Amino acid sequence: MKLRINDDYVIRNSQFQYILSKQNGVDKNGTEIFKDVGYYPSIDKALQAFVDYQIKTSEINSFEKLASELNAIRELLVDIASKLEITIPSMEEDK
Repeated sequence: MKLRINDDYVIRNSQFQYILSKQNGVDKNGTEIFKDVGYYPSIDKALQAFVDYQIKTSEINSFEKLASELNAIRELLVDIASKLEITIPSMEEDK
């Protein structure tokens, strides 16, 4: 299995784990090269790590940019969830 999250990230799996990988260029044949970011016991943990990694590697310097980044990530996760036919809890429910 190889699920593309966005242009830069994929989740792959082995027999025992899910692997979050980031694209790290292309080889001379045009094949994408990926660098593993982390290894996780479940797909939801891999997606949580993706969210965390996106926030930590973004150039956020204001609450407005943080809110914008979180909304963009949430939209992406809702899209993924719809493809997997699952429900993402509303941020409003967390208040």
